[in-house]
Amino acid sequence: MIETPRSPARPLLWAYCSLTLAFLCAPILIVVVVSFNASEFIQFPPRAWSLRWYENYFGSRQWVEPTLLSLRIAFVTMVLSTLLGSAAAIGLTRGRFRGRRPLEFFFVSPMVMPTIVLAIGLYLLFARFKLVGQPLALYLAHTVVATPLVIVIVSAALKTTDSAIELAARSLGAGYFRTLWHVTLPAILPSVVSGAAFAFLLSFDEVVLAIFLGGPATTTLPKRMWESVRYEIDPTLTAISTLLVIVPIVILSVVAMVRRSFAGAASTASRPTDGE
Repeated sequence: MIETPRSPARPLLWAYCSLTLAFLCAPILIVVVVSFNASEFIQFPPRAWSLRWYENYFGSRQWVEPTLLSLRIAFVTMVLSTLLGSAAAIGLTRGRFRGRRPLEFFFVSPMVMPTIVLAIGLYLLFARFKLVGQPLALYLAHTVVATPLVIVIVSAALKTTDSAIELAARSLGAGYFRTLWHVTLPAILPSVVSGAAFAFLLSFDEVVLAIFLGGPATTTLPKRMWESVRYEIDPTLTAISTLLVIVPIVILSVVAMVRRSFAGAASTASRPTDGE
């Protein structure tokens, strides 16, 4: 076997990638380490180790209540954006009508629009209906922001799914909604789950809309963290930041496992049996 000569640039490429990865991960690792600091102030490296800031987070109403509100808003946003985004993706991908491209651009425009511009527009709109400061304003605003993400993810899955399977089901007598429920949705279910997970994380982490639309009475966890950074230096933030790093990793790992299990089931179902 002929060995190909190793490129002299390969070690440089590995070194560059390692430095880039270290540059990206170092701040996160520092925050994780500092979260176990026992001092009243943020110190690195910690002189003593403790879980006091995690206890302070879970035992304080000023942190727990915003967290529960953020979870509730993120869950409602996930449900609404998944339903609306999946339906829109199916209509835009499988539909054949005039104006489909402009309509698709309109649906995904919140993704390319600066969040602060969108927040100002929604503030002016919701202020006319006296919704500013109400959780409903955040439900609607977060759904507007998260739905385009679901549309993009589900549309990508639909474009790679063979539409001939749906046509075969229709030709065998299945109606549109029966085909949608028994053929289309099972094929794109992993992408729907991925879109729902990303919508949840996007809503839970959103701070700009909460600042503009939450008012003094509606404080989400990101808004509470922003206020804490602005007015005081609380080491509890390091514990919360560590949890906000761990939770997305866990959620995305579960989503990856779900997608892998669906892919394995699909490959098993597509294999011919011994009798065939």
